[in-house]
Amino acid sequence: MLSLLEKQMELLERKLFDLENRIEDQTMQLNDVATMGLMITSLLDIEKVLSAMMDMATRMVGGEVGCIMLLENGLLQTKISWGLDDRIIKSIKMENEVDIATWTFQTGETIIINEFPEEAPYGGLINAIISVPLATQERQLGVLIVVNKTTGGGFTDEDKSAVETLVRFAAVSIENANLMKERLERQKLEQELVVARQVQQALLPSNAEAFEHASIAATYLPAGQVGGDYYDIIRLSPHEFVIIVGDVSNKGMPAALMMTAVRSVFRMEAGKNVEIDQMITDLNAFLCDQVLKTENMFISLAYACFNLRMMTCTYVNAGHLAPIHFHKKSAEITMWKTGGTVLGQFPSFVYQAERVPLETGDRVLFYTDGITECEDSEGQMYMRERLNKFVLANAEREPEEFIAMLTQEVDDFKGDPNKPQSDDITTLLIEIK
Repeated sequence: MLSLLEKQMELLERKLFDLENRIEDQTMQLNDVATMGLMITSLLDIEKVLSAMMDMATRMVGGEVGCIMLLENGLLQTKISWGLDDRIIKSIKMENEVDIATWTFQTGETIIINEFPEEAPYGGLINAIISVPLATQERQLGVLIVVNKTTGGGFTDEDKSAVETLVRFAAVSIENANLMKERLERQKLEQELVVARQVQQALLPSNAEAFEHASIAATYLPAGQVGGDYYDIIRLSPHEFVIIVGDVSNKGMPAALMMTAVRSVFRMEAGKNVEIDQMITDLNAFLCDQVLKTENMFISLAYACFNLRMMTCTYVNAGHLAPIHFHKKSAEITMWKTGGTVLGQFPSFVYQAERVPLETGDRVLFYTDGITECEDSEGQMYMRERLNKFVLANAEREPEEFIAMLTQEVDDFKGDPNKPQSDDITTLLIEIK
């Protein structure tokens, strides 16, 4: 018979052998996790990441079925399910009747349950479950759940450690995939905005448009890729033309689309035998009824029809900043205010027109609030009084030079060259030759 010492030595050797096997198994498992993690983090498609993670997790712990749930719109949504019904997850309650997935997500702790009474919902189907939070250091993303072992029994601490390690890799991969998706979407949007800007610029008239006895210069500087300011020069004859300068209350793509629609209407209607006050009244009714459906979107507009044979201009000011008329003979300025309120808000409003005489050397400056509401470093606005002084001081400048100097004046007033432009800027000057 073996002595007591020999029995103890034999028992110790058996324990050492078992320990070596366990260490070897854990080492292999960790190597597998690392390999799986490297593979997962190389994926940039969320669907592929989730599918790979579900496959690896179930194989790693010998699970039967499982699912992955991610947070979307404030709720945990099942993104991938391998044989696991949502109703089963929702039936497994923790404290305060919170289901196991929500509890795991809220606490950030891995939950293992290896005993389910027969009388519990789905008690005959479930005998073990592991629920692991899916998170980065910054935020919670979702939950991974595996149900039942193919070999029977329950989930162990080794299973917990392995899945948690895998999930950490997967969380990084999901974040990378989300960032890549956002980057691609942003690039696509930027490309679309570039195209939209090119289209919008192509719709603007050429400053080289020649008319008898008139010189015209204009500039348009959108605050973003596209803007809500708009100007047009519509030629009716060698001595007749229409000037339109407008501003949509919103910015960006919605405003640009609205201005494109308005431009199309004016291009169709200009030159028809219709009084311009009636044209603007009809356009306002159309915008109120068919186009502008929100209270916070409207259009201000100055519409002016020049007849240089008659030396007159008939205009309607629909809630826009009053164009500045510089009178050469008297060296004074007047404001073109006649018209009415903004377009798109009051469907029954009737607009008024005014005809003003013109003389050789007179000038008319059209502009938008990107000029007058430009702010300096102290929050002070450029204002119309300052603009009036600029018009009087530079009345002898050629139109192109005048517009360039005004643009530079406003930019200098802003002060900080790194401060972004807050609003679209449009200026248009007509000189009667």
